[in-house]
Amino acid sequence: MQFIIADDHPLFRTAMAHTLRQRFSGAQISEVGSLPELLSLLKTGIEVDLLLLDLHIPEAHGFTGLVQVNEHFPEVPIMIVSGNDHSSVIHKAVALGASGFLPKSSSNEDIAVAIDAVVQGQVWIPANLPAVAVGLGDEQTAERIASLTPQQLRVLTMIGEGLYNKQIASELSVTDATVRAHVTEIFRKLGVTNRTQAVIFFNRLKVEDPHHQSI
Repeated sequence: MQFIIADDHPLFRTAMAHTLRQRFSGAQISEVGSLPELLSLLKTGIEVDLLLLDLHIPEAHGFTGLVQVNEHFPEVPIMIVSGNDHSSVIHKAVALGASGFLPKSSSNEDIAVAIDAVVQGQVWIPANLPAVAVGLGDEQTAERIASLTPQQLRVLTMIGEGLYNKQIASELSVTDATVRAHVTEIFRKLGVTNRTQAVIFFNRLKVEDPHHQSI
């Protein structure tokens, strides 16, 4: 079995890798700490039985990491792992293409059961989860966000942080003209006409990180 653990917390990756090796003898495990690292690894053509993806991995920004991976590597089954286990978040993750959702508070036994289910082709979510309606708009939002290139997604993220074109150009070490071209293409792909609309659109896929809230 080949697993990828995508999480920026080394201690969590170590604990998850230990659980996987106990459950799956001879498991091959790759670890990455950010979305760009993950995408680079997947582009090598590595065969993956399961990707364990932290919802708040750096540069993923909520569900954008999920939809990017799902769009470009649809053959990779994804188990979302997060400390935010609100029912609406879990249902939305599955609606947007996740094969399962694993709360970070799960016991080793629950982790093993969940992973067993997903690698066998099932969809796994915590038991007794309240039903929540997920609108079609969420799927359409995901499709449009997934159409952005990684660089365009970075530009959109910076727009969401309130940065102007010159600031974005400086951060990315590109020209103002390049940023303007990215912004124009982002607006076209999202079907919006200004920065405010783009940020509102982007925020539909953002999820609060309870770990950062508690700091």
